Amino acid sequence: MSKKTLTLMSTDKHLFNIEEHLAVQSVTIRNMVEEDCATSVIPLPNVDAETLALVIEYLNQQPSVSEDDMKKFVDEREILTLLKLAKAASYLDIKGLEDLVCGKVSYLIKDFPVEKAREVFGIENDFTPEEERALRDEYAWAHEL
Repeated sequence: MSKKTLTLMSTDKHLFNIEEHLAVQSVTIRNMVEEDCATSVIPLPNVDAETLALVIEYLNQQPSVSEDDMKKFVDEREILTLLKLAKAASYLDIKGLEDLVCGKVSYLIKDFPVEKAREVFGIENDFTPEEERALRDEYAWAHEL
């Protein structure tokens, strides 16, 4: 007896086949399947191909791999890849992946200087130099931690 497969389409139009029992670990996909919204191809407009491949890799590993192997899964990734993976996990509602990735991201950014955090997250500095200096003086203790 063959296992039922679903075809997922990334935002950049790449197709991925995945066994249904793996795909429905995503609450978003499960709801589409249960509500009969899943057509022959399930479009995932918020997930690019590179990220979807990582999501599928994670789903294929669950729950058979160790916690150490799961840590290796995120340890091997650059922060920008992890941010895309966190966004995809949130959109697809895959709690275990979201927790794993967000835990790693929080560990990586905890010691970032403000400038690095702005760069990574694409946050524009809207303070004037005077405002920034005043805030740094007022909260100097925070820079000593």
